[in-house]
Amino acid sequence: MDFLLIPGINNTAATFDGLRAALPPHHNAQACNCPALPTADAIARDLLKTAPDSFVAVGHSFGGYVALAMLAAAPDRVRGVVLVNSNDWADSETLAKSREDKAVQAEAGNYAALADAASARAYHPDNAGRADLLAERAAALEGYGAQRYAAHMRASAARVDHSDTLKNAGIPILVVTADHDLVIPTVRQTEMAGRLGAAQVIIAQSGHMLPAEQPKPLADALGAWADTHF
Repeated sequence: MDFLLIPGINNTAATFDGLRAALPPHHNAQACNCPALPTADAIARDLLKTAPDSFVAVGHSFGGYVALAMLAAAPDRVRGVVLVNSNDWADSETLAKSREDKAVQAEAGNYAALADAASARAYHPDNAGRADLLAERAAALEGYGAQRYAAHMRASAARVDHSDTLKNAGIPILVVTADHDLVIPTVRQTEMAGRLGAAQVIIAQSGHMLPAEQPKPLADALGAWADTHF
């Protein structure tokens, strides 16, 4: 099976290095970087240019929004969707406004402070001080940057509700959830999985940065699910 790995805000393709190394060898995984475009639909169209002919879209956080936009744009190519610390609903008006405010702040030179604040909420408490995660985060932020952050904040705010897109697609769905997600609460992801009739795996000792915190359990979950459905 071909997996297309789509990173979240403040993350790059390198966030998935541990996951790719831990996947069983009969699965292929291509990690991408989301371009600095202001809508999930535009990002999806750009990524589809180099995506495999058919694939499972694995989206982490913001990457899940892009994965759903890819499903809407090319349902004949997306064979399954995996949402990792992500969701299928649209922003509230209040959250959308907050994202626009942050986009403006980033463009005004405050990206580093915004990224630091996000990092403080991103990890399970047991993982927050791990040297490997701190190094990965620093490299990701350097490669990501303020322009991309602002564009992706606006893309998040502008996205549409894709719950019907996903529910009516007739494809396998997996929801992978951290046991300690403060960004998209674990309980809301569990409710979503039930509403969609999706398989769900909750990974222990992980926060919103699950792909970096627990790459081996995530790889095991992806491999077992794919072996069952494809």
